[in-house]
Amino acid sequence: MRAPGRAAGASVVAALVLAACAAAAGQDPGPKARRPPYRFDLPKNDIFRVTAAIPDNHQVSAFLFKGETKLFFYEQRKKDSGLFIAVTPCTSSVAWSVLYRNHSDAGDRLADVTVASLGAPLESNRGADTEVFAREHAPPGLYVLEVTPLERESYVQFYATEDPGGPAALSVPHRARLRLRRRGRRRQLAVSWEQSKVDPHVTQYCLAVNARRHYRSLCEARGEAQGVAPPPPAPRAPGFDPRLERAQARKSELASKAARAGRGLKADLLVECVGRRTQYTLTQLEHGKVYHFDVFGVNRKTNLSFPYGRAALKYDQRSRPAALRDAKAARVNLRKLDGRATFKFKVGRQAPGPLQMYVMPCGGAVDAEVTSQGKVVVARRRVEGYDVLRVADAARGQRFLLKVVARDPDELSRISALEVLATARGDAGFPLPAMPQERRLHEFPGLSDCRSVTLGWLPSPDPAARYCVSAAELRRGWDEAPGATPDQCAAERRRPQHCLARDPAANSTVMTHRVRDLKPGRGYVVQVTAKKLRGKALAYDLLQVVTKDSCS
Repeated sequence: MRAPGRAAGASVVAALVLAACAAAAGQDPGPKARRPPYRFDLPKNDIFRVTAAIPDNHQVSAFLFKGETKLFFYEQRKKDSGLFIAVTPCTSSVAWSVLYRNHSDAGDRLADVTVASLGAPLESNRGADTEVFAREHAPPGLYVLEVTPLERESYVQFYATEDPGGPAALSVPHRARLRLRRRGRRRQLAVSWEQSKVDPHVTQYCLAVNARRHYRSLCEARGEAQGVAPPPPAPRAPGFDPRLERAQARKSELASKAARAGRGLKADLLVECVGRRTQYTLTQLEHGKVYHFDVFGVNRKTNLSFPYGRAALKYDQRSRPAALRDAKAARVNLRKLDGRATFKFKVGRQAPGPLQMYVMPCGGAVDAEVTSQGKVVVARRRVEGYDVLRVADAARGQRFLLKVVARDPDELSRISALEVLATARGDAGFPLPAMPQERRLHEFPGLSDCRSVTLGWLPSPDPAARYCVSAAELRRGWDEAPGATPDQCAAERRRPQHCLARDPAANSTVMTHRVRDLKPGRGYVVQVTAKKLRGKALAYDLLQVVTKDSCS
């Protein structure tokens, strides 16, 4: 004869199990449903191990202490249907088994049935990886999972489905390939991946980055990043606590905001959920450190999270040299490269002349150096505006490295771009005109009046060079006037007022020109450019002039 306390306890547990199953199936446990199909006569210790029913097609989590065993139930009602139950340990490996009770074996009275009477497990597993209990043809009945954490307390996730083939996201044989692209600025690294082919319209993504190891599940990464704590007190209604899922999501959101506030991967582990986006940019990575990247997909409809892709990279702060093509200009954003750029150039087999390189920072100054096989062939020099670097004895097939550095942060902030070119084709392949050493413009005050000024400058050694003159009025006063050094990248942007060529018959060593159609008593910035045939224009130093106030 059973003790009254045990019978009452068993009835309560059975009612909880039935109500949880009905709730999981979306049914209202009305008066008729209150009579459970299974009335377990559980021992007293087993009563307190009963947790909840596993719903269909929705991932849920449960918390277990180390060494604690809990029971989880799934009721299979359909005939000739498959059953797939995925068990995902989070921060500890677990031991778990699946037991079974057939409907036909139960009859109308199961008061004497205990967990031990269910017989041998259908399947047992131990480990920290996600494992799936799979049956293509599962008989109807009650499936009971016994789960025990082995090393420490841990959350465990469950997902059950009767869909043919099981969870499609867990059965994809090939994971996505992650693309890692170094962007340079503030030590940035862009991580991108393709959209999931399984339920792409409801799949969101989370990225875990750390310098220790890869993670097998999203909950493992979150557990290590945020710690493991018991859930809030269970609600009165049976089943898994929905507040647990919301609390975990909120905790992850706060951790992500804290990481974003740090503007980079300063923490030991970053877990960031990006919604449906398929890329994320990391900043402030450390040179020489190996980083592990794990992308997880999360199905918004079923809450199922699954590994989607992984990669590892030893971060190298130094950028790879960009290849230069002979006589082809290359332009880079020096700010995005943290003020450092390296270019490689190989002298071609048909190169007839010496190596010539020009370095042109747009708006600031840089340091430039040329090396070959680790030896300096052009010593480091400061370049403001532009400079031409020459190697007279460059051999065919020889390789060179051009290193450009902007060390001053204030100087770097003024540089909008960097343009370089290398050629070994002689002057025919070099686009810049030859410029005189003295590049200052000179004003002849005695020849100026209220509507014009007269300029003079030394001509280019290239007799075929063509000159263009422009004058821009200073409307904001002298404080806004530019310095004497021009931005060579913008030398051709100004609309010239007049262009002229040197008269080959003239014996004068100075070019002169009268700039007309100016306004009385106004200040102007005058620019003169020299350009070779089918080449690039270079500007002389800028000159500030003022027209006379009176035309009398």
